Amino acid sequence: MSLSRLAMRIAAARALKGATFAEARVFDSAIDPIDQTIAEARAPVLIVTTDDHEIDTVGRDLMHGDTRCELVIEAAIASRVEVSGDVSLSIPHTDEGMEIVLDLIEHQVMAALTRERTAWSRVWMKLVPRIHKRSSRRGASVEHGVRFAARQIVLSCDLIEAPTDGAPVVPGSTWEDVLAVMSEDMALSPIADLLRVTIEGQPLADWRRAANALGIHLATADAIGIGLIHDLAGDPEALEEIRITGGPSDLALSNAGV
Repeated sequence: MSLSRLAMRIAAARALKGATFAEARVFDSAIDPIDQTIAEARAPVLIVTTDDHEIDTVGRDLMHGDTRCELVIEAAIASRVEVSGDVSLSIPHTDEGMEIVLDLIEHQVMAALTRERTAWSRVWMKLVPRIHKRSSRRGASVEHGVRFAARQIVLSCDLIEAPTDGAPVVPGSTWEDVLAVMSEDMALSPIADLLRVTIEGQPLADWRRAANALGIHLATADAIGIGLIHDLAGDPEALEEIRITGGPSDLALSNAGV
């Protein structure tokens, strides 16, 4: 569902920060086109978005089912790149140089998402149990007098389901881990609180959560036997005596003194 998509995209963007040549220039769902963004930044940038999102539904249950989503990561560069560390070099702002940098960035992106280097990469892998396909598309242009190269990486992912509304987030679960990591981020802490309220909401009885999960109205829940049991007669009165007959002799069990 959409909460899984939201959490997966945030986790991907946070896992990529500081893990590639783009450094901290990682944007979550930037509205401006990439040519405008790279014209302003010049240095390598990453833009993380989610695209096609599908759920295989049953009946009217719009919240649960096999969920697939495309994670789109756009990389762009419009300047030379200085590399320092074990190997130090300057990669020039040429066609060959920009392609080399984009190839390296693509490798860095895959490593950042699928190798548990941070808490964010851990929760991203928990949210994405399987990746069906990885595709990479090349791009280049000259906009606003800036010559740049770009690469679009698309991962077709399975996502886990969000919890059924109306119940506390289960301790030790993936969603508890996601909310805990988000709460430690000053910028995301309010979002974590909002997500928890959205998931847990008003506490509901088990039968109400079951009805919500099935996407059925309460009359149908009663009809199929998962609704609230109505006691029209009120609480039963205690029996004073139970008499068993039909044997060699009658037997009487008294409730007196119990």
